[in-house]
Amino acid sequence: MGLNRKNYEIVADELMQMIDSGIIKPGNKLEPIESLARQYRVGRSTVREALSLLKARGMIESVQGDGTYVADNQARSLGLAQSSALASAAELLQLLQVRKIVEVGCIGLATQLRTQENIDELGLVIQQMQHSVGNEEVSQVYDVNFHLAIGRATQNPLLQQMMESISATMMRTIRETRKLWLYSERESAARLFEEHQHMYQAIVDRDHQTATDTMARHLDKVAAVLQSPERER
Repeated sequence: MGLNRKNYEIVADELMQMIDSGIIKPGNKLEPIESLARQYRVGRSTVREALSLLKARGMIESVQGDGTYVADNQARSLGLAQSSALASAAELLQLLQVRKIVEVGCIGLATQLRTQENIDELGLVIQQMQHSVGNEEVSQVYDVNFHLAIGRATQNPLLQQMMESISATMMRTIRETRKLWLYSERESAARLFEEHQHMYQAIVDRDHQTATDTMARHLDKVAAVLQSPERER
C-alpha cells in the first residue's frame, strides 16, 4: 500500500474496516453518498471513487433505484472465516500478546524511519479521531487505522502485512476494550484520544523511548481491561 494515499483510498479503507469488523453487516444498506461525504468531510466524487473500489473488490453491490448494500458474500471475499469472532478472553489476550510484540517494535522503528508522508497520514487520522470523540463506532475504525498507519511508517512491507493481516481481530479487541473502558469509567473517550495523540507526537519528535513506553502501557491497559470482572457482566 502506498504511503501517499489519496482521499478516496482513505475513505475506502475506513469503510472496509467497518465491514470487516461487522459494524456494517452483510445485507446492510450504506448511507447515501451525500451523507458519507459529510461524514468523512470529502466531496461526493471522492465517495464515489471509494465505493467503486469496494465494488471492484466484491464487498458491496448496487441495487438499481434502491442504493448500495454490503455484499452477502463479503465474508468469503475477505477471508474472514479465519479471523471471525474471538469468543474467549484467553483468545483475545493471545492476540494482545502478538500486538504488543509487533506494535511496540513498530512504533520504535517508526520513530526512526517515518517520512513526511507518514507524519501527514498519522496527523490526518489523529484529526479524524479528535472529530469522532463521542461517536464510538467511527472512533473504533480510526483507532485501527492509526495503528495500521504506524505499521506503514516502519517502511517494512512485512510488518505492514502483519499489521493488516490482524486488523479484523484488532478491531474486535478495540471494540471490546473501548466498551469496557467507557462502561467502567476507567477512561474517557477524550483520554483515549490523548493517548494516541501522545504516540503521534513521539513519532513526530523521533522520541523512541516515549513512543515505545506509551504503546506498551496502552496495550498493557488493554490486556488488563480484558481480564477485568466487568467483561463478564
